Amino acid sequence: MLKKIKIFMTAQPRRPKHDPKESEREILNAAEKFLSERPFRELNVDEVMKLTGLKRPAFYVHFSDKYDLALCVVQDIGQELFRLANRWLKGNNFPEDSLQALEGIVNVYQKHGAVLRAIAEASVADARVEQIYRTLIQDFIDATIKHIHEEQASGRIQKKLNVEETARALIWLEERYLVEAFGRLPHTDPKIVVNVLQNIWISTLYGEGLPE
Repeated sequence: MLKKIKIFMTAQPRRPKHDPKESEREILNAAEKFLSERPFRELNVDEVMKLTGLKRPAFYVHFSDKYDLALCVVQDIGQELFRLANRWLKGNNFPEDSLQALEGIVNVYQKHGAVLRAIAEASVADARVEQIYRTLIQDFIDATIKHIHEEQASGRIQKKLNVEETARALIWLEERYLVEAFGRLPHTDPKIVVNVLQNIWISTLYGEGLPE
């Protein structure tokens, strides 16, 4: 009898394990869903894991706490934004390159604007969240500074422009505007947002607006 039980037990198929990358992605998606609906201060491990098909211990395989999770969410969205921004940061036709980049960036904010608004609002009162969010913004400022210097070297932007402060003003202006436009419903018309931002960038850096 014991032999039969042993044979039966060994014959049972093993429960399939979650792929670590799939598990991490599932948790990140759950965090984004949570933050698109509720403020960061309400975010906790239990609430996030309820939105997944995983058990609570799986969270700590990938993240140390909710701040680590928030960092990964912001970095995830930031990588997508940087990939799009590089279309003009590394391009040589600003009007055309910036249009394509802004269209892509606006699309990202349409999808993730509520999440970025939740992080931005939390950064006002939480120093750890502020560090996470401001690091993302500073990365864009640094990339913009580098690009403006390159454009100055090529003669397309005047040397008298204060590069660092101009880049800081442009990035923070764009961030605030995009969060306001897409951080809550109803969204602003994305075509209008793209047009407004492109005019601001071109008129500030190159001294003229878009042709009619």
